[in-house]
Amino acid sequence: MKINHLCFSLALTFFSLSACQLISGKSQLRSDSSEQEEKALADTIALGLSYPYERESGSYLFVNGTPYPYEFLGKDPLTDGTIRVAGKVIQVDRFLADLERSKKQSKPEPMSKRTPIIAYGSNAAVSALKRKFMSEKFARGWAIIPVLKGAMKNFEVVHAAHFVPVNGSFPAGIAYNSGAESEVWMTFLDATEMERMHTSEGIDADSPESWYSYGRLDNVTIQIPGWRELNSAFVYIDNYGALKVQGKIAALAKVPGATRSPKVSMEAALNSVEELIQKIPVSNDATSKCSKWKAVEKRLCENIVDPCARDDRTLALLKDKRVEFWSLPEGSGVKYTRLAGSDKAGHPKAFPESMRCLRSGN
Repeated sequence: MKINHLCFSLALTFFSLSACQLISGKSQLRSDSSEQEEKALADTIALGLSYPYERESGSYLFVNGTPYPYEFLGKDPLTDGTIRVAGKVIQVDRFLADLERSKKQSKPEPMSKRTPIIAYGSNAAVSALKRKFMSEKFARGWAIIPVLKGAMKNFEVVHAAHFVPVNGSFPAGIAYNSGAESEVWMTFLDATEMERMHTSEGIDADSPESWYSYGRLDNVTIQIPGWRELNSAFVYIDNYGALKVQGKIAALAKVPGATRSPKVSMEAALNSVEELIQKIPVSNDATSKCSKWKAVEKRLCENIVDPCARDDRTLALLKDKRVEFWSLPEGSGVKYTRLAGSDKAGHPKAFPESMRCLRSGN
């Protein structure tokens, strides 16, 4: 009997210890998960404030997530151009041939079969291209993209008048302004890369609304030092228009160029609409998760966590006439031809339901 009693006591003690360990383990998991979520949110807020992200100093060849700076563009940046690789200057066609043999990767499409798209916002940055092309969302698994730095005459890169889901901040837009000049980057995409870029920008043939329309600009001047001048190119036009700050459209302070509009930082642009967005209530979840943040960081947090508040804040910009929609003056000589995407502002059908405003059904 004593032996049985001892065994029972030991078993009870063992069970108690196991239960405590299990509870402790679950508590640790919840704690770890909460910390990871908080860190991810902090990183996303920082991403919003750093928009349009860090850029290279000059033209580069994007190869599977790595930028190789061009030393010489040549007549064809994918053949006789040269890039710097591990401190050495190598001709591009030789570099790509070695890559084809070592990685058993298909030969990339030549420049003549690629589409020149103006990258004026985040698409100029290696970090953004890496997120788009080096993830499971890009099924092909590899991307080779010439990204050439240039200057575009008579256009400015401006703050667009809506808050984006990815980081809660204003994205970039492009606006005509005679006499201005802004830095732009030309991304030369093949058909498969184009399809992925369209998806990432919300270009959905079945959707009556979209963030952007996609089309061709003719009679423009884009000068690429060391290469040539482009007079036609393709572009994504923001359907929400440009944000007005103190009654005028605002150029992105981080984008170099001789703008005619005032240059405004992301923080200043967000502060300029504070009196509007602070009036719009946010969910209890957003209130809880964003309580540690202050000022513009808190607003970005709320935009990220609460899709309904984010959409209502965008609508408030429109109602308060803080927007100047895309247009080209008749005397500009520039022509825009829409080729894909709706010209009506709104979320495309392809936009994930998990990030939509369930209250309004947007």
